[in-house]
Amino acid sequence: MDPPTPSEARRLLAEAARAQDRLGSRGGWIRRYLLVFAAAALVVFPLIGLGGTTGSAVAVGGWLALVSLMSWWASRQTATERGGSRRNLAGFVVWGALYGLGLLLGFELFPGEPLYWLPAAVVVAAPLALAALVPARR
Repeated sequence: MDPPTPSEARRLLAEAARAQDRLGSRGGWIRRYLLVFAAAALVVFPLIGLGGTTGSAVAVGGWLALVSLMSWWASRQTATERGGSRRNLAGFVVWGALYGLGLLLGFELFPGEPLYWLPAAVVVAAPLALAALVPARR
């Protein structure tokens, strides 16, 4: 195969730049995805700890609905920024560990105590928010 002419090379580089711009604008969805889950965790976690049976049922039902909706939305995205999958995995793994530990501590040591459940909600949501907000490495 012959190398491209200078004009073909310029055209190919211009096409590559346009494709990269399109990909960059579509790839940031994972940050919004993580921020939505962080915001939901700020509501769901204390509602489970402070809302009694009804609050827990509402929180779990709302979380399941959110997971369904966000999974559908994520499946429709066409691109992910570099490192987006690692960012998503790391955020949710750390969130899950803190969520489980937070529930265990809360129900065992601080049942119904807003001074535990509200600050703990911030700690639980933090990994998702940080995963969304920390700049990607280049």
